[in-house]
Amino acid sequence: MSGDERPLPLEGVRVADFSWLIAGPATTRMLADFGAEVIKIESHARLDTIRLTGVHPTAEQTVDSNGVFNDCNTNKQSVLLNLGTPRGIELAKEIVRHSDIVANNFTGDRMDRWGLGYEDLRAVKPDIIMLTMPVMGTTGPYIRYGSYGNGVIGYGGMRTNMGFPGRPPVGMAPLYSDFSTPYFAVSALMAALIHRDRTGEGQFIDLAQMEATVALLGPAMLDYTANGYIEAPRGNRAADAAPHGAYPCMGDDRWCVIAVRTEEEWQALCAAMGRPDLASDGRFATLAARQANEDALDAEVGAWTAGLDAWELTHLLQARGVMAGVVEDLEDMVSRDPHLSTRHFEGVSRDGGPVFTTHRQPGRLDGESPPLRLAPRMGEHNEAVYRGLLGLSEDEVFRLMAEGVIH
Repeated sequence: MSGDERPLPLEGVRVADFSWLIAGPATTRMLADFGAEVIKIESHARLDTIRLTGVHPTAEQTVDSNGVFNDCNTNKQSVLLNLGTPRGIELAKEIVRHSDIVANNFTGDRMDRWGLGYEDLRAVKPDIIMLTMPVMGTTGPYIRYGSYGNGVIGYGGMRTNMGFPGRPPVGMAPLYSDFSTPYFAVSALMAALIHRDRTGEGQFIDLAQMEATVALLGPAMLDYTANGYIEAPRGNRAADAAPHGAYPCMGDDRWCVIAVRTEEEWQALCAAMGRPDLASDGRFATLAARQANEDALDAEVGAWTAGLDAWELTHLLQARGVMAGVVEDLEDMVSRDPHLSTRHFEGVSRDGGPVFTTHRQPGRLDGESPPLRLAPRMGEHNEAVYRGLLGLSEDEVFRLMAEGVIH
């Protein structure tokens, strides 16, 4: 944010963040980016595996250098706390006593088994807001089922019709549910904060990642329950548009997606192609006709796009009201695209170390994105939290470290 004098909307909100891997940390990252004080509680005894698994910017791999960890944990603090010890549980409750929100994404009853369930924490802080976001929720026969995003996408139905006809279902490049579920979580947390401000009451939020993924299916559930219809995989084609697909362009593995829904858009595409004969061709006269002859249609469009630059084609069609866009690779996003490269990405670093390029929050407040600070080193804020927030003496902190409680 260009003006540091402007307060961020969640300043004054403190979060005790027990979450790990991606879905939970991506949730609390949004809170941290918008000003909340997020204290990530972690331990060498139960390492957040996302600190090690994945891309590192240098050959030297440490618990602080993982790319995904640094993407999901900007603007946070980190303290070490071994929850496998009775004193560790006591200290966790002390942090909660000073917090507004508690967040975790363990299996449904993990926090209860530690003695850190909602009822336990309400005894410590009656108006606490607790978010638990396990894969399958906190009730039911699958309460202890776990999964990574790949499994959540499958179980949540998103692979049902994803892929090409006659082929096995395919996945998505990212672990989509890990990055979509956090938006449901933050929405619920903001509602809970408003409720607490109005009533003084806390809330327990049970958000199953699988159910949040089912919510992305749109009208598919209605179509099945009302009509008994399950849509088969369509590849790049659509029920309400033709042409609709990814078409080859000049260069190696360069593509442009084009979608035509209305007759006006079809006429505009034919004009851009310089093909009035296609506009009057009976095979393509209506949407139904174009879909009945979609192989021939795609061949005509693809033969034209193959001789054009993907960016120039995008600009040409957008200027004529035809929906089109470059199939961007990462180099496009961070360097070639004059919009995304200057608006959405930011490099953050510490002490001359490696630069971690990550996305800004897409929601801008009065045109400004919140500032980004690099994710914390493991245990970087032990002193600030244990001595500053909880008021422990230096000797007590050293003793707890020697006993493996702060570890």
